[in-house]
Amino acid sequence: MRISWPTAQLEKRHALLDAVRLTKDDIETHFKESEEQGYLAQATADALLTAGLLGLKLPSELGGAEADPVTQMIVIAELAYIDTSAAWCTMVSATNVGSAGAFLPDKGIEQVFKKGKHPMIAGVGMPFGEARKIDEESFEITGKWPYGSGIKTSSWVTAGAKVNQDLNPIEIRAILRKDEVRIIENWDVSGLRGSGSNDFVVENVKIPNYMTWAGDDSPKRGGNLYNIQRPAFVVFGHTGIALGTARRALKEITKFSQDKARRWPGQSTISSNAIFQSDIAQLDLKLRAMNALASQEFEEVWQYAQQGKKLSKKDQAKIRAVGSWVTKESLDIVTKSFQYAGGTALNRNNSLQQCFRDMYAAAQHFMVSGTHFESYGNEYLKS
Repeated sequence: MRISWPTAQLEKRHALLDAVRLTKDDIETHFKESEEQGYLAQATADALLTAGLLGLKLPSELGGAEADPVTQMIVIAELAYIDTSAAWCTMVSATNVGSAGAFLPDKGIEQVFKKGKHPMIAGVGMPFGEARKIDEESFEITGKWPYGSGIKTSSWVTAGAKVNQDLNPIEIRAILRKDEVRIIENWDVSGLRGSGSNDFVVENVKIPNYMTWAGDDSPKRGGNLYNIQRPAFVVFGHTGIALGTARRALKEITKFSQDKARRWPGQSTISSNAIFQSDIAQLDLKLRAMNALASQEFEEVWQYAQQGKKLSKKDQAKIRAVGSWVTKESLDIVTKSFQYAGGTALNRNNSLQQCFRDMYAAAQHFMVSGTHFESYGNEYLKS
């Protein structure tokens, strides 16, 4: 059964946040299972799917929320506050579900979105694979892709590939059934452990044209959201990951500081220390400033897209720089919170330890690399 999301922006946002709250118990109950096995617990994946959160970017005509950028950020942040790995898998799957729903030909939609329901879809957009045109109706795909977050609990997998044509080389995205993909058991990490971001391989698989789309295709479904092309289209979720994880770390150290002394038992609590009070104030203001800036910039993107316009190269660079800046500053919040907790935070099951390792893992993603400051600076200086 399809979920019927409100059409008004704020009402839709509240409905999506209610959906996050519905998943909270399942995520927390199965968090340890996800961490121990190194991929999202099936019960957690099922809860996210049932709540409709994987349809965050899916066209409304296919039952998706087709949420605006600020709402995307807020929803992912709320999930990251509960568990960064669950939020990460939601972010990745929502992007793949939304892209497939917007760009697949009708016959592909019939295959993937059966009975009006959307599945969980993992995938990597970068064209690490090769696609060979074998006739007018199909390709043969071969390749290896890194970091297939959520792949073990997904039904479908997307993969970017280059089509080697002498006169007109192109890039495509193909969508495959999971049983057409070989998962490599190489996700042995500390940060984002529950995301199950295994590499995967496709070997000489025949794909009909209707299960592919090109990177420069116009969307076949959906509204103004799809005027926001990559890379900005995926930055909103990464920003939410950083904000939610930082907020969780700040909450945990605030609680810890009121109960514990930093040195010997019986001494005054950490919260009574003037230096800590100054730091916690600045960390809170930093988090508020990040939220304010990202919300303002992402809302401007939304207003621009609603006019049917595409972002300029400078605006694309700015959005990526915003994501990188929020991630950088969130790392500072998480690191200082971790350090103030002392040895207690070394425990693997400590919430600050979880925030610390997840935030540092999330910051490794190229989408929030510090190189994007250079790109934006270069574009800024041209104007």
